[in-house]
Amino acid sequence: MSYAVGEQQQNLIYLYDLPKEETDSKKIAIAFKEQAGILLDTKPQIRKDITRPFYSAIVSIKDPVAFNKAVEAMKYFKIQGKPCRGLQFDKQLLGSNKEKLMSHNVFISKIPKDKEHTDLQAKFEKVGKIKSLKVSLNGDHSSRGYGFICF
Repeated sequence: MSYAVGEQQQNLIYLYDLPKEETDSKKIAIAFKEQAGILLDTKPQIRKDITRPFYSAIVSIKDPVAFNKAVEAMKYFKIQGKPCRGLQFDKQLLGSNKEKLMSHNVFISKIPKDKEHTDLQAKFEKVGKIKSLKVSLNGDHSSRGYGFICF
């Protein structure tokens, strides 16, 4: 989904679970280059909220082909070996749409600590198209053993 700004459209990817000590614009750009083969043409906007355990960021990619490639490649990636997630901007996933979120989200418990996002993606995409998948993480990026899937 594209987000319109004036007459110009921006293709936005939201990045989550970014490790505080290891995250900067350069490391995000390196992750995009290594994982998706894409050179970013704009600097990522990093949200550094000290009250949260991880940083988040927004990346804008103007070229639609590069954007679609990045959306697929950056669903799950690592910075300094720590798992991170990237989601295409989707207004339907915003907190203001709680009723829809409640009817499309599934809580998953007892996730083995060694399972990663990609393991769950492979298992649950058999049930339906996944919009978002999150394994809840501790501050050190270890799994809490539960997560959420939005179909």
